[in-house]
Amino acid sequence: MEQALYDPQHGYYASGRARIGKAGDFFTNVSVGKIYGKILALFFEELWKKMGRPKNFTVVEQGANDGRLALDILEASKASLDFFSAIRYSIVEPFSIYQKKQQETLKDQKNISWVQNLKTLPAFEGIHFSNELLDAFPIDLLMWDGKEWLEKRVVTKGSVPDIAYSGASPLVHAMAPKYAISGTDPYSEGSSWTIAPIEQKELRAVAEKLPTTLAPGFLWEVRLGIRPWLEQLAMKLERGMILIADYGYAGPQRFAPYRAQGSMACYQDHRRYDNPLEEIGKRDITAHVDFTDLADQASNQCFEILGYTDQHHFLIGAAEIWLRTFEGKSLMPHEQKEFRLLQTLLHPETMGRAFQFLSLGKNLHLPSPLSGFHYQRPGVDYLFAT
Repeated sequence: MEQALYDPQHGYYASGRARIGKAGDFFTNVSVGKIYGKILALFFEELWKKMGRPKNFTVVEQGANDGRLALDILEASKASLDFFSAIRYSIVEPFSIYQKKQQETLKDQKNISWVQNLKTLPAFEGIHFSNELLDAFPIDLLMWDGKEWLEKRVVTKGSVPDIAYSGASPLVHAMAPKYAISGTDPYSEGSSWTIAPIEQKELRAVAEKLPTTLAPGFLWEVRLGIRPWLEQLAMKLERGMILIADYGYAGPQRFAPYRAQGSMACYQDHRRYDNPLEEIGKRDITAHVDFTDLADQASNQCFEILGYTDQHHFLIGAAEIWLRTFEGKSLMPHEQKEFRLLQTLLHPETMGRAFQFLSLGKNLHLPSPLSGFHYQRPGVDYLFAT
Protein backbone atom coordinates (compact mmCIF):
# COMPACT_ATOMS: atom_id res chain seq x y z
CA MET A 1 0.00 0.00 0.00
CA GLU A 2 2.92 2.33 0.76
CA GLN A 3 4.46 1.70 -2.63
CA ALA A 4 1.20 1.59 -4.57
CA LEU A 5 0.10 5.00 -3.29
CA TYR A 6 3.30 6.93 -2.55
CA ASP A 7 6.12 5.73 -4.78
CA PRO A 8 7.19 8.91 -6.65
CA GLN A 9 7.11 7.27 -10.08
CA HIS A 10 4.42 4.59 -9.83
CA GLY A 11 2.30 5.59 -6.81
CA TYR A 12 -1.34 6.53 -7.28
CA TYR A 13 -1.03 9.71 -5.20
CA ALA A 14 2.63 10.69 -5.43
CA SER A 15 2.70 10.49 -9.22
CA GLY A 16 -0.32 12.80 -9.49
CA ARG A 17 -2.50 10.06 -10.97
CA ALA A 18 -5.25 10.44 -8.35
CA ARG A 19 -8.49 11.86 -9.73
CA ILE A 20 -11.28 13.19 -7.53
CA GLY A 21 -14.77 14.28 -8.53
CA LYS A 22 -17.31 13.38 -11.18
CA ALA A 23 -14.68 12.68 -13.83
CA GLY A 24 -12.36 10.95 -11.36
CA ASP A 25 -12.21 7.78 -9.30
CA PHE A 26 -14.22 8.80 -6.23
CA PHE A 27 -16.09 11.68 -4.58
CA THR A 28 -15.19 13.56 -1.41
CA ASN A 29 -17.09 16.18 0.60
CA VAL A 30 -15.17 18.83 -1.32
CA SER A 31 -16.51 17.45 -4.61
CA VAL A 32 -20.07 18.36 -3.60
CA GLY A 33 -19.44 22.10 -3.61
CA LYS A 34 -18.35 25.14 -1.59
CA ILE A 35 -20.87 24.56 1.20
CA TYR A 36 -18.55 22.13 3.02
CA GLY A 37 -15.75 24.70 3.23
CA LYS A 38 -18.25 27.35 4.27
CA ILE A 39 -19.45 25.33 7.27
CA LEU A 40 -15.89 24.47 8.28
CA ALA A 41 -15.08 28.19 8.20
CA LEU A 42 -17.97 28.85 10.59
CA PHE A 43 -16.68 26.13 12.92
CA PHE A 44 -13.11 27.46 12.79
CA GLU A 45 -14.32 30.99 13.54
CA GLU A 46 -16.26 29.72 16.57
CA LEU A 47 -13.11 28.00 17.86
CA TRP A 48 -11.12 31.19 17.31
CA LYS A 49 -13.63 33.17 19.38
CA LYS A 50 -13.66 30.63 22.22
CA MET A 51 -9.86 30.71 22.26
CA GLY A 52 -10.02 34.44 22.96
CA ARG A 53 -9.61 35.72 19.40
CA PRO A 54 -5.83 35.26 19.14
CA LYS A 55 -4.12 37.67 16.77
CA ASN A 56 -2.49 34.77 14.91
CA PHE A 57 -4.79 31.78 14.42
CA THR A 58 -3.10 29.04 12.40
CA VAL A 59 -5.19 26.72 10.25
CA VAL A 60 -3.14 23.68 9.23
CA GLU A 61 -4.56 21.49 6.47
CA GLN A 62 -3.00 18.12 5.69
CA GLY A 63 -4.07 16.22 2.59
CA ALA A 64 -5.19 19.30 0.64
CA ASN A 65 -5.23 17.68 -2.82
CA ASP A 66 -5.61 20.56 -5.32
CA GLY A 67 -6.34 23.27 -2.73
CA ARG A 68 -10.05 23.66 -3.44
CA LEU A 69 -11.11 23.16 0.17
CA ALA A 70 -8.54 25.69 1.37
CA LEU A 71 -9.90 28.20 -1.15
CA ASP A 72 -13.51 27.56 -0.05
CA ILE A 73 -12.59 28.02 3.63
CA LEU A 74 -10.63 31.22 3.03
CA GLU A 75 -13.27 32.76 0.77
CA ALA A 76 -16.02 31.98 3.29
CA SER A 77 -13.91 33.38 6.14
CA LYS A 78 -13.87 36.81 4.49
CA ALA A 79 -17.42 37.28 5.77
CA SER A 80 -15.81 38.01 9.15
CA LEU A 81 -12.94 40.42 8.54
CA ASP A 82 -11.54 40.20 12.09
CA PHE A 83 -11.36 36.42 11.86
CA PHE A 84 -9.98 36.44 8.33
CA SER A 85 -7.20 38.85 9.27
CA ALA A 86 -6.14 36.50 12.10
CA ILE A 87 -5.84 33.39 9.89
CA ARG A 88 -2.42 32.03 9.02
CA TYR A 89 -3.14 29.16 6.64
CA SER A 90 -0.53 26.41 6.33
CA ILE A 91 -0.67 23.34 4.06
CA VAL A 92 1.36 20.22 4.79
CA GLU A 93 2.26 18.83 1.37
CA PRO A 94 5.15 16.41 0.70
CA PHE A 95 4.61 16.11 -3.05
CA SER A 96 5.64 18.91 -5.41
CA ILE A 97 3.06 17.96 -8.04
CA TYR A 98 0.24 18.75 -5.57
CA GLN A 99 1.92 21.82 -4.13
CA LYS A 100 2.01 23.31 -7.63
CA LYS A 101 -1.72 22.60 -8.07
CA GLN A 102 -2.48 24.16 -4.70
CA GLN A 103 -0.40 27.23 -5.42
CA GLU A 104 -2.27 27.75 -8.69
CA THR A 105 -5.65 27.36 -6.97
CA LEU A 106 -4.65 29.72 -4.16
CA LYS A 107 -2.60 32.23 -6.17
CA ASP A 108 -4.82 35.15 -5.13
CA GLN A 109 -4.79 34.31 -1.41
CA LYS A 110 -2.52 35.89 1.19
CA ASN A 111 -1.17 34.61 4.51
CA ILE A 112 -0.73 31.07 3.21
CA SER A 113 2.37 28.90 3.36
CA TRP A 114 3.55 25.35 2.70
CA VAL A 115 5.65 22.85 4.62
CA GLN A 116 6.80 19.46 3.40
CA ASN A 117 5.97 17.54 6.55
CA LEU A 118 4.88 17.92 10.16
CA LYS A 119 8.48 17.91 11.35
CA THR A 120 9.14 21.21 9.55
CA LEU A 121 5.85 22.77 10.66
CA PRO A 122 6.43 25.59 13.17
CA ALA A 123 4.73 25.32 16.56
CA PHE A 124 1.27 26.83 16.31
CA GLU A 125 -1.92 27.88 18.05
CA GLY A 126 -5.14 27.09 16.19
CA ILE A 127 -6.47 24.01 14.42
CA HIS A 128 -5.07 21.14 12.39
CA PHE A 129 -7.66 19.43 10.24
CA SER A 130 -7.69 16.67 7.67
CA ASN A 131 -10.38 15.42 5.32
CA GLU A 132 -9.97 11.78 4.29
CA LEU A 133 -6.29 11.64 5.14
CA LEU A 134 -5.97 8.74 7.57
CA ASP A 135 -7.82 6.20 5.43
CA ALA A 136 -4.85 6.39 3.03
CA PHE A 137 -2.26 5.65 5.73
CA PRO A 138 -0.70 2.29 4.77
CA ILE A 139 -1.88 -0.71 6.76
CA ASP A 140 -0.43 -3.95 8.01
CA LEU A 141 -2.91 -6.82 7.84
CA LEU A 142 -3.37 -9.39 10.61
CA MET A 143 -5.46 -12.58 10.42
CA TRP A 144 -6.82 -14.74 13.23
CA ASP A 145 -6.44 -18.42 12.36
CA GLY A 146 -8.39 -19.74 15.33
CA LYS A 147 -5.30 -20.18 17.51
CA GLU A 148 -3.07 -17.16 16.95
CA TRP A 149 -2.79 -13.90 15.06
CA LEU A 150 -0.70 -14.12 11.90
CA GLU A 151 0.36 -11.54 9.32
CA LYS A 152 -1.08 -11.45 5.83
CA ARG A 153 1.69 -10.12 3.60
CA VAL A 154 2.23 -9.26 -0.04
CA VAL A 155 4.93 -11.07 -1.99
CA THR A 156 6.09 -8.93 -4.90
CA LYS A 157 7.84 -10.50 -7.85
CA GLY A 158 10.08 -8.10 -9.72
CA SER A 159 12.71 -5.58 -8.87
CA VAL A 160 11.81 -4.75 -5.26
CA PRO A 161 14.93 -5.72 -3.30
CA ASP A 162 14.57 -6.96 0.25
CA ILE A 163 16.73 -4.22 1.76
CA ALA A 164 16.17 -1.48 4.27
CA TYR A 165 14.99 1.83 2.86
CA SER A 166 17.73 4.42 3.22
CA GLY A 167 16.04 7.54 1.90
CA ALA A 168 13.64 9.98 3.53
CA SER A 169 10.06 8.73 3.65
CA PRO A 170 7.72 10.61 1.29
CA LEU A 171 4.91 10.20 3.78
CA VAL A 172 4.02 13.05 6.09
CA HIS A 173 3.24 10.67 8.92
CA ALA A 174 6.89 9.54 9.00
CA MET A 175 6.25 5.85 8.39
CA ALA A 176 9.20 4.55 6.36
CA PRO A 177 8.56 1.96 3.63
CA LYS A 178 10.01 -1.49 4.08
CA TYR A 179 11.63 -1.74 0.67
CA ALA A 180 13.27 0.57 -1.81
CA ILE A 181 12.10 0.71 -5.41
CA SER A 182 14.68 0.77 -8.17
CA GLY A 183 14.86 0.12 -11.87
CA THR A 184 11.76 -0.71 -13.89
CA ASP A 185 8.13 -0.99 -12.80
CA PRO A 186 8.33 -3.25 -9.72
CA TYR A 187 4.79 -4.50 -10.22
CA SER A 188 5.10 -5.74 -13.78
CA GLU A 189 5.59 -9.37 -12.76
CA GLY A 190 2.68 -9.47 -10.34
CA SER A 191 2.10 -9.81 -6.61
CA SER A 192 0.46 -12.40 -4.38
CA TRP A 193 -0.58 -12.99 -0.76
CA THR A 194 1.16 -15.07 1.86
CA ILE A 195 0.43 -15.84 5.52
CA ALA A 196 3.33 -15.83 7.97
CA PRO A 197 4.13 -15.38 11.69
CA ILE A 198 4.25 -11.77 12.91
CA GLU A 199 7.82 -10.50 12.95
CA GLN A 200 7.57 -6.79 13.77
CA LYS A 201 7.65 -5.98 17.46
CA GLU A 202 5.00 -3.24 17.07
CA LEU A 203 2.62 -5.62 15.30
CA ARG A 204 3.09 -8.30 17.93
CA ALA A 205 2.23 -5.75 20.62
CA VAL A 206 -1.00 -4.90 18.78
CA ALA A 207 -1.89 -8.58 18.29
CA GLU A 208 -1.46 -9.31 22.00
CA LYS A 209 -4.33 -6.91 22.77
CA LEU A 210 -6.74 -8.27 20.15
CA PRO A 211 -9.62 -10.66 20.95
CA THR A 212 -9.06 -14.39 20.63
CA THR A 213 -12.73 -15.38 20.36
CA LEU A 214 -13.22 -14.34 16.73
CA ALA A 215 -14.06 -16.61 13.83
CA PRO A 216 -11.03 -18.07 12.01
CA GLY A 217 -10.04 -15.87 9.08
CA PHE A 218 -11.01 -12.59 10.76
CA LEU A 219 -8.89 -9.77 9.31
CA TRP A 220 -7.63 -6.80 11.32
CA GLU A 221 -6.05 -3.69 9.83
CA VAL A 222 -3.26 -1.92 11.72
CA ARG A 223 -1.88 1.54 11.01
CA LEU A 224 1.50 1.83 12.67
CA GLY A 225 1.84 5.34 11.20
CA ILE A 226 -0.85 6.77 13.51
CA ARG A 227 1.38 6.93 16.60
CA PRO A 228 4.26 8.93 15.03
CA TRP A 229 1.72 11.21 13.33
CA LEU A 230 0.06 12.00 16.67
CA GLU A 231 3.44 12.43 18.34
CA GLN A 232 4.42 15.07 15.79
CA LEU A 233 1.10 16.89 16.22
CA ALA A 234 1.42 16.82 20.00
CA MET A 235 4.83 18.50 19.71
CA LYS A 236 3.65 21.17 17.25
CA LEU A 237 0.23 22.14 18.62
CA GLU A 238 0.68 24.46 21.60
CA ARG A 239 -3.01 25.22 22.06
CA GLY A 240 -6.00 24.32 19.94
CA MET A 241 -7.70 21.44 18.20
CA ILE A 242 -7.14 18.50 15.89
CA LEU A 243 -10.21 17.86 13.72
CA ILE A 244 -10.28 14.59 11.76
CA ALA A 245 -12.95 13.81 9.15
CA ASP A 246 -12.91 10.34 7.63
CA TYR A 247 -14.90 7.15 7.25
CA GLY A 248 -14.43 4.42 9.79
CA TYR A 249 -15.78 2.50 12.76
CA ALA A 250 -15.53 2.49 16.54
CA GLY A 251 -16.58 0.67 19.69
CA PRO A 252 -18.65 -2.49 19.17
CA GLN A 253 -18.44 -2.16 15.38
CA ARG A 254 -14.75 -3.05 15.42
CA PHE A 255 -15.15 -6.80 15.95
CA ALA A 256 -18.67 -7.31 14.58
CA PRO A 257 -19.11 -10.40 12.36
CA TYR A 258 -19.74 -8.25 9.28
CA ARG A 259 -16.25 -6.82 9.74
CA ALA A 260 -14.60 -10.24 9.37
CA GLN A 261 -13.21 -9.57 5.88
CA GLY A 262 -11.79 -6.19 6.79
CA SER A 263 -12.53 -2.91 5.02
CA MET A 264 -9.79 -2.58 2.43
CA ALA A 265 -11.12 -1.39 -0.91
CA CYS A 266 -9.86 0.07 -4.19
CA TYR A 267 -11.54 2.70 -6.36
CA GLN A 268 -11.23 3.53 -10.02
CA ASP A 269 -13.77 5.35 -12.21
CA HIS A 270 -16.24 5.32 -9.28
CA ARG A 271 -16.19 1.53 -9.14
CA ARG A 272 -15.14 -0.46 -6.10
CA TYR A 273 -12.66 -3.33 -6.38
CA ASP A 274 -11.72 -5.69 -3.58
CA ASN A 275 -8.33 -6.91 -4.79
CA PRO A 276 -5.55 -4.37 -4.11
CA LEU A 277 -3.08 -6.50 -6.11
CA GLU A 278 -4.75 -5.61 -9.41
CA GLU A 279 -3.90 -2.41 -11.34
CA ILE A 280 -1.39 -1.45 -8.66
CA GLY A 281 -0.63 2.27 -8.75
CA LYS A 282 -3.67 2.99 -10.93
CA ARG A 283 -6.33 2.72 -8.22
CA ASP A 284 -6.87 4.29 -4.85
CA ILE A 285 -6.35 1.83 -1.98
CA THR A 286 -8.11 2.64 1.27
CA ALA A 287 -9.34 1.12 4.52
CA HIS A 288 -11.66 2.37 7.25
CA VAL A 289 -10.19 4.30 10.16
CA ASP A 290 -10.31 2.68 13.60
CA PHE A 291 -11.50 5.68 15.61
CA THR A 292 -11.32 3.83 18.92
CA ASP A 293 -7.64 3.07 18.42
CA LEU A 294 -7.09 6.63 17.18
CA ALA A 295 -8.76 8.12 20.26
CA ASP A 296 -6.87 5.78 22.58
CA GLN A 297 -3.51 6.72 21.09
CA ALA A 298 -4.45 10.42 21.16
CA SER A 299 -5.18 10.12 24.89
CA ASN A 300 -1.71 8.65 25.35
CA GLN A 301 -0.34 11.82 23.74
CA CYS A 302 -2.23 13.95 26.29
CA PHE A 303 -4.93 15.08 23.86
CA GLU A 304 -8.42 15.54 25.28
CA ILE A 305 -11.19 13.74 23.36
CA LEU A 306 -13.64 16.59 22.75
CA GLY A 307 -16.19 14.98 20.47
CA TYR A 308 -17.06 12.12 18.15
CA THR A 309 -19.99 12.31 15.76
CA ASP A 310 -21.15 11.41 12.30
CA GLN A 311 -21.09 14.01 9.53
CA HIS A 312 -24.86 14.57 9.59
CA HIS A 313 -24.86 15.74 13.20
CA PHE A 314 -21.58 17.65 12.88
CA LEU A 315 -22.74 19.75 9.95
CA ILE A 316 -26.19 20.38 11.44
CA GLY A 317 -24.61 21.66 14.64
CA ALA A 318 -21.86 23.70 12.99
CA ALA A 319 -24.29 25.32 10.54
CA GLU A 320 -27.22 25.83 12.93
CA ILE A 321 -26.79 29.56 13.61
CA TRP A 322 -26.34 30.24 9.90
CA LEU A 323 -29.34 28.06 9.00
CA ARG A 324 -31.59 29.89 11.46
CA THR A 325 -30.97 33.18 9.64
CA PHE A 326 -33.18 31.85 6.83
CA GLU A 327 -36.23 31.18 9.01
CA GLY A 328 -39.30 32.86 7.53
CA LYS A 329 -37.40 34.06 4.46
CA SER A 330 -37.70 33.15 0.80
CA LEU A 331 -34.47 31.68 -0.49
CA MET A 332 -32.56 33.24 -3.35
CA PRO A 333 -31.56 30.86 -6.21
CA HIS A 334 -27.95 30.60 -5.00
CA GLU A 335 -29.18 29.88 -1.46
CA GLN A 336 -31.47 27.15 -2.77
CA LYS A 337 -28.44 25.59 -4.45
CA GLU A 338 -26.47 25.70 -1.21
CA PHE A 339 -29.28 23.91 0.60
CA ARG A 340 -29.42 21.18 -2.03
CA LEU A 341 -25.68 20.64 -1.71
CA LEU A 342 -25.96 20.56 2.07
CA GLN A 343 -28.67 17.91 1.82
CA THR A 344 -26.24 15.72 -0.13
CA LEU A 345 -23.66 16.02 2.65
CA LEU A 346 -26.30 15.30 5.30
CA HIS A 347 -28.18 12.42 3.69
CA PRO A 348 -27.82 9.25 5.78
CA GLU A 349 -27.73 7.04 2.69
CA THR A 350 -24.83 8.92 1.10
CA MET A 351 -22.27 10.84 3.17
CA GLY A 352 -24.18 11.78 6.32
CA ARG A 353 -23.58 8.56 8.24
CA ALA A 354 -20.54 7.22 6.41
CA PHE A 355 -18.17 9.95 7.57
CA GLN A 356 -17.17 10.57 11.18
CA PHE A 357 -15.63 13.62 12.90
CA LEU A 358 -13.24 13.24 15.82
CA SER A 359 -12.14 16.32 17.77
CA LEU A 360 -8.99 16.33 19.91
CA GLY A 361 -8.02 19.25 22.12
CA LYS A 362 -4.86 20.51 23.78
CA ASN A 363 -4.86 23.24 26.44
CA LEU A 364 -8.35 24.34 25.37
CA HIS A 365 -10.45 23.94 28.55
CA LEU A 366 -13.73 24.66 26.74
CA PRO A 367 -16.74 25.12 29.08
CA SER A 368 -19.06 23.50 26.53
CA PRO A 369 -18.71 21.59 23.24
CA LEU A 370 -18.32 23.55 20.04
CA SER A 371 -21.45 23.69 17.88
CA GLY A 372 -20.35 20.84 15.63
CA PHE A 373 -20.63 18.50 18.60
CA HIS A 374 -23.82 19.87 20.22
CA TYR A 375 -25.81 16.97 18.77
CA GLN A 376 -23.02 14.44 18.52
CA ARG A 377 -23.99 10.89 17.65
CA PRO A 378 -22.82 8.32 18.58
CA GLY A 379 -20.69 10.37 21.01
CA VAL A 380 -17.41 9.97 22.85
CA ASP A 381 -18.65 7.19 25.13
CA TYR A 382 -19.27 4.99 22.09
CA LEU A 383 -15.59 5.07 21.21
CA PHE A 384 -14.76 2.92 24.23
CA ALA A 385 -17.97 0.88 24.46
CA THR A 386 -17.69 -2.91 24.26
